[in-house]
Amino acid sequence: MAVTDEAITKIKEMLVSGQLKAGDRLPPENELSDQLGLSRSSLREAVKALELIRVLDVRRGDGTYVTSLEPGLLTETMGFMVEIHQETSAPELLEVRRILEPGAAAHAAGRMDARAVAALRSCLDDADPQGTALELAAHDFAFHSHIGRASGNPYLAGLLDSLTGSALRLRTWQRITEAGAAASVLEEHAAILEALTLGDAELVRSLMTVHVASAERWLRRTPAPRTVPAVPVSLPATVPVQQEQQVQPAPAPEATPEPTPAQTQAPVQPQIARIAREPALYELFAMPSTPGQKAARKPRRPA
Repeated sequence: MAVTDEAITKIKEMLVSGQLKAGDRLPPENELSDQLGLSRSSLREAVKALELIRVLDVRRGDGTYVTSLEPGLLTETMGFMVEIHQETSAPELLEVRRILEPGAAAHAAGRMDARAVAALRSCLDDADPQGTALELAAHDFAFHSHIGRASGNPYLAGLLDSLTGSALRLRTWQRITEAGAAASVLEEHAAILEALTLGDAELVRSLMTVHVASAERWLRRTPAPRTVPAVPVSLPATVPVQQEQQVQPAPAPEATPEPTPAQTQAPVQPQIARIAREPALYELFAMPSTPGQKAARKPRRPA
């Protein structure tokens, strides 16, 4: 074992045994190095490493302290790792989120009080479907973070916050806004909020599973090609005119113009509809989320 690793292990043992607690100030460097039987240089390296993972807080001119050791603080290291690996490991990271987040949302369904529901509703009301990808990505993080904290498990909430890096989330919303589907994705958020308000844990679990899978599909989507406007070609000022009169052919009958791709393309559907293609599943997931939508929706006639 390297000397620095040994120093880290000994400080960790002091934390685990309770010899050091959250907020405690470490002994002076010379005293601690003698106590642990380590050189001062190896101790400094260990302190630097533990500062990076937010276990220790070095305050210049004051000393070194143990941080609060709160789960959200310690999982910031996971967020750092995600930011580094997001380009190569995006599918794996979203798979982990798809496994964990529906369970966290189901826990939140039975634990959200009126204040948590109001905060989540305010977050959704502030979201603008016409906003930029950056603005919508910020809303998306806040919305999911509210649900994670409402689960009542700070370790799970901190882990979920760190699982989707900021660049990864932004790239997903760039795909969504390019397709003009921001309103559809926000409708998925509204459906999740409604299920949370009803306290229906299993419906929340189902909706969140489809929603996170939808985000994964958007991330895998090929970016829309950028069209370059055609540059008009200007003719020379003088164009030679033929003197001979030529017989003009009879005009051909007007052909019916071919429909453009924009005319034949189906309207953008909610992502829930793309994933849950079975009618029964779509009826379950595409539930109306506002009183106006409920009034507009007609009951299906029995076959």
